[in-house]
Amino acid sequence: MKPIIAITACAEDDLSSRLNAAYSKSVLEAGGIPMILPFGVEADVAQILSISDGLLLSGGHDVHPFHFGAEPSPKLGQIYPERDTVELTLTNAAIARQMPIFGICRGIQLLNVALGGTLYQDIDSEYHSSKLLKHTQQAARGVATHYVNIEQDNVLMQIVEREQIAVNSYHHQAINVVGETLKVVAKSNDGIIEAVSHQSLPFCLAVQWHPEEQALAGDEVAKKLFNAFVEASLKYKREA
Repeated sequence: MKPIIAITACAEDDLSSRLNAAYSKSVLEAGGIPMILPFGVEADVAQILSISDGLLLSGGHDVHPFHFGAEPSPKLGQIYPERDTVELTLTNAAIARQMPIFGICRGIQLLNVALGGTLYQDIDSEYHSSKLLKHTQQAARGVATHYVNIEQDNVLMQIVEREQIAVNSYHHQAINVVGETLKVVAKSNDGIIEAVSHQSLPFCLAVQWHPEEQALAGDEVAKKLFNAFVEASLKYKREA
């Protein structure tokens, strides 16, 4: 049987739920069954996760700064508290179950906040580096625009087997203080944290770029990330 992958939805202004097709297509191609979660299901998280085998935290709008003890920056983007609520509830419950988690873009930020970390609300105005890169690209979504350097001896290195990969980039926020139990496993050349893993969970990896778009464009490294996540979810399903 295939593993069921619960994927958090993005928000529209009327609070309707949506999801870019690249997420579900990448899960399907890796051998999983995508299940998209709308807002307002936080009271039913235990039941939802009881029929799920992996949690994918998708990209999207900014996390409310109240969740990491901050006031809003003038550069803070659009926020949806309803999304924050359901995703934080799902993340904490998935961690408690030791369920595989894969965070993408906003997903790495949400995971970090859930574990007590903080964020730069806007890289350009808050992160100071003479080497600062362009992290919100204007190229097509599947096009890689900067490099990421991967640390040794971690799950990301085990998956991609490379010290450097080329990624796309669509974010203006990033991890500042790293959350408890998370380990930084990749950075861009300007020092921005690009990937973290959980130090004790069997599979918990989050990246700042959008591998679902690169996978759809045929990138083999991006496909490896989804394959590894779905394989970990299948293992969880068999052992649960």
